[in-house]
Amino acid sequence: MVASQTELQISNDTLRVLAPHGIGYRLKLLSQLSGRKFQELLDPFGLTPFHWVVLCCLWQEDGLATSSIGEKLQQVGGTLTGVLDRMAERDLIRRERDAHDRRIWRIWLTDAGRRLETVLPPLAIDIRERALQNLSRDEREQLSDIIDRIIANLQVNPSDPCTTSSPLGWQATLAPYTLGYRIKLLTQLGMRKFQELLDPFGLTPFHWVVLCCLWQEDGLATSSIGEKLQQVGGTLTGVLDRMAERDLIRRERDAHDRRIWRIWLTDSGRTLIDVLPPIALSIQKCMIRGISAEEQAKLSGWVNQTIANLS
Repeated sequence: MVASQTELQISNDTLRVLAPHGIGYRLKLLSQLSGRKFQELLDPFGLTPFHWVVLCCLWQEDGLATSSIGEKLQQVGGTLTGVLDRMAERDLIRRERDAHDRRIWRIWLTDAGRRLETVLPPLAIDIRERALQNLSRDEREQLSDIIDRIIANLQVNPSDPCTTSSPLGWQATLAPYTLGYRIKLLTQLGMRKFQELLDPFGLTPFHWVVLCCLWQEDGLATSSIGEKLQQVGGTLTGVLDRMAERDLIRRERDAHDRRIWRIWLTDSGRTLIDVLPPIALSIQKCMIRGISAEEQAKLSGWVNQTIANLS
């Protein structure tokens, strides 16, 4: 059967919130791009950005309790126990029980972990400078301020870490003060809130991206959707399988090239355009609460510029 594309009437307001146009999607993409670039620089050391966060914590205050490190690391994902295990195996840290409370484990840098303090921060600075090239110092400060305000808007408890101003001196180059870390935190907070609102529908933000693609152009090749979905994470095959099981999409071979699978919306998938974009809009409104239209326009432009710089 050869399926025909069904045109959906999409208003400009709805289009602005759909991936890849929505600011939430673009911030997520920016975070993914910067994370990948940083990972490339860390690869020769056998480290990940999660190891970097732990090291940043300890360079600023050695001997932290595991729970104190966890508060920072869990904000941006990762399993702390596994991260610390691998760092201990690499002789970058050592664990010791607290002298006054044997229930508490404290994490201390080894000589090898301390030496990395002279090596890794310049790599983080390199990524920052690549991302922010062509932005003036004033624009960078404005961007940093807007990011902090969005984080505060998304946090359940505004007194949580990462809403305070960046310190002066060398510590400003370390997590949790770096712009990259704070954008990562922002996207994690936004994704969690969005997921909470998608839970009643049995959907995830990855399903949302697929639907956004198809609402704008039905019958896309799997590879075309993959280019967008892989930018923000997720395994496309599994996502499509679950959506097909839910009767939100159907797969058909291309009429002219049988090697190509095309993805089409079902009636159920098509009707969700009336339901899900308002949910995404509610998250976007939460993010930009108290941020002027002029600042929003600047943020959008700066995010596009940094994505281009890192692409």
